[in-house]
Amino acid sequence: MYLLSGFVPRDANTWAFGTWSGTRFADNSAAVFRHLDDANPDGIRTVWITRRREIRDDLRNQGMRAYTRWSAGGIWWALRSGVYIYDSMPYDINFWLSRRARLALLMHGTGMKKIERAIDVKEHRLYKLFHGRPHEKLVWRLALPWHLSVPDLVAVCSPDHARQAVTFFGIEADDARITGLPRHDRLAGSAEVTRSDIPTVGADVPAGRPVFLYLPTFREGVARQSFDWSTLEAAAVAAGVTIAVKLHVVDAERGVLGLSDIAESGHLRLVEPTVDPIDLYARADGLVTDFSSVAYDLLLLDRPVIHYVPDLDDFLEQRPLIAPFEEMAVGPVCQDLASLTAALISAADPADATTIERRREIRERSFTYPPGGASERVVEEIQRLTR
Repeated sequence: MYLLSGFVPRDANTWAFGTWSGTRFADNSAAVFRHLDDANPDGIRTVWITRRREIRDDLRNQGMRAYTRWSAGGIWWALRSGVYIYDSMPYDINFWLSRRARLALLMHGTGMKKIERAIDVKEHRLYKLFHGRPHEKLVWRLALPWHLSVPDLVAVCSPDHARQAVTFFGIEADDARITGLPRHDRLAGSAEVTRSDIPTVGADVPAGRPVFLYLPTFREGVARQSFDWSTLEAAAVAAGVTIAVKLHVVDAERGVLGLSDIAESGHLRLVEPTVDPIDLYARADGLVTDFSSVAYDLLLLDRPVIHYVPDLDDFLEQRPLIAPFEEMAVGPVCQDLASLTAALISAADPADATTIERRREIRERSFTYPPGGASERVVEEIQRLTR
């Protein structure tokens, strides 16, 4: 099927979009898709391809072109589209029908973890795919062929980010284009903290005390995850703050242990897991995370960031980082109750300037552009690609 799809003539002005293996409407692909729907440029036709009918129906109700992956329309537009625009891999749209389409990867974020070709943990499936023994490569290439696709263009945030893209995806240096991330466009003009209207599951966020988001990245494996809710609660009480917990979509879907502890807590609140994190950033005074790229997102709003990593050593055995964690950390690194409490007290104090210089240094290194205009720059780069 993949081989035959390359014989269908493709239209350079028809662009197919998708993300999250076709299961969501979010992230950079959605930002550019909405931008083009608003701008309505002459000659460009856009289509969103998804695995979920509810996403298709919602987009159609908004007047946008959308199809499910294996519907007649989804097959037609996947075959005819000259450009695939996605956040992870062509599988976000339809890998099996993607041969000879130009591939535009809009990197999910400015992350800390090694991904794709850069993973060097020998037990990891992607290490076996790219660097394993011949029989391992064969098995994993048959199982995960979409990881072998090399993008024609990768949208990145900075020269440092561009160098990562070369290592991660096997592209030439000229194929990494510094545009900024389209999803960050929504952060333009979000300097003020607006704590209200955080969409919680259960009790609302109480007024009158600082609010910190807790956004942990997902952990490897398929087992239900367990996070250290008791320490988070104790630290929040001691610091006089509320912590709004937004689980990673992967963990939310496969299940997390101990969520009843949040429901009974006075200082923890559970955020609706399907909410796009970008919609939460401006509503909080700061962030608690671990190894997630959201730590760099908050730099664009200059909010304090705390890294809470009680499982630091265990995590590093599963997923390698790009550089030593201390070099990449945006704020203090905490592994126990005492250090987390102290970091929250400091970060909740508007007069405390402990990490301002550190944030400025990493922000200047990580982002060439401030929020705004990234969607336009991505569109311009794709148009150059197809001329």
